[in-house]
Amino acid sequence: MVNHSFQHDWEPTLCVPDPQKSCFACCPPIRPAGYEHIQYRTIVQRMLRENTREFDRQNRDPRPITGFSCWALGYLDDHCRLVGCLLHPARHQGEDFRFLTGYGEKCRREDCPESSIFLELPVEARRFWLHLADGLGSFEYSSRRFNPLFHLLGWGSALLGTIVVKENKEHLSPEHLSKTYPVLQSGVAPRANAYLLKGITRQRGIESLRGTLFERRFEDFSAHLMQHLSELPWQGDAPFTHLLSLDPLFLDLLRLGAGIKRIHDDLAISLKKEVDEQLSSFIGKLEA
Repeated sequence: MVNHSFQHDWEPTLCVPDPQKSCFACCPPIRPAGYEHIQYRTIVQRMLRENTREFDRQNRDPRPITGFSCWALGYLDDHCRLVGCLLHPARHQGEDFRFLTGYGEKCRREDCPESSIFLELPVEARRFWLHLADGLGSFEYSSRRFNPLFHLLGWGSALLGTIVVKENKEHLSPEHLSKTYPVLQSGVAPRANAYLLKGITRQRGIESLRGTLFERRFEDFSAHLMQHLSELPWQGDAPFTHLLSLDPLFLDLLRLGAGIKRIHDDLAISLKKEVDEQLSSFIGKLEA
C-alpha cells in the first residue's frame, strides 16, 4: 500500500519518482547499446534477489565488474519494488563505495539527458508529468519503450512547463495528451526538433501545437529541413558542434537532426539564420 503522506512530501527525481518505483536503466555503466533490463526480466530479477541477499555491508574488498552485470545492483526495499545501487552514498551516510566495482568514476558520471531536463521543472510540474507513468513498475519505468517520459522530456523543460500552466490540471491522461498534443508523441525526434517547437510556441503560443493537422504539417516541414541541412559538406577539421556557444537546442537540431557533428562557428551562425527564416515562413503559413 502506498504511504500517501510520504508520497506527498517526496521531491521526485526521474531516477526515483516515488516510493513505488525507480529507474535503473543506466546501471551497470558498461551495458551494451540499446540494452534494456526488461528484455531479460526473469534473469535480472533473479540476479537482483541474489545480489541483495548476498550483499555484505561490511565487506570493503574490491570486486571489479565482469560482463554486463553488476553485483552491487539490487533491491533497495523489503517489497522488492525499488531497484538501485547498493553501494550508493545515499545508503551509506554519504560515503560512496561504488569504487569497489572498478567503475566508480563512470558510475558517478552516469546520467541521462532526460534526468537533467526533469530537474529543471518545478516540483509540481514534475508530479504532473509523472502521472503518465502511473502503474509502471521499475522494469517498465526504466524502459524507453514503455516509459513515455523519456520521449517527452526530449522536448525540453520550457515547453513541458508551459503545457502544465496552460492545462491547469493536476495531471494529463495519456489519452488527452495524444488527442490534444499529438506532435509530442509523433515520429519526430524530440531533442532534434525542440528548437523548432520552441520558436513556434514563442510566436503563436502553445495552442498552435494542438491537433493532428499541425502534427502532419510539422513532420513534413521538419523532414525537409533536416534533409536540406544534412546535405552540407562534412567539416572534419571543425570544432565539435555541441561545444559552440549557441543555443543548445539549436545545436541539438544540427547534431541529432541533420547529423552535423562538427561545424565552424561562422557557418553555424549562418545556418541558424537560415533555419530561423524557414521557421518564420512555416509559422506564417500556419497563420494563413
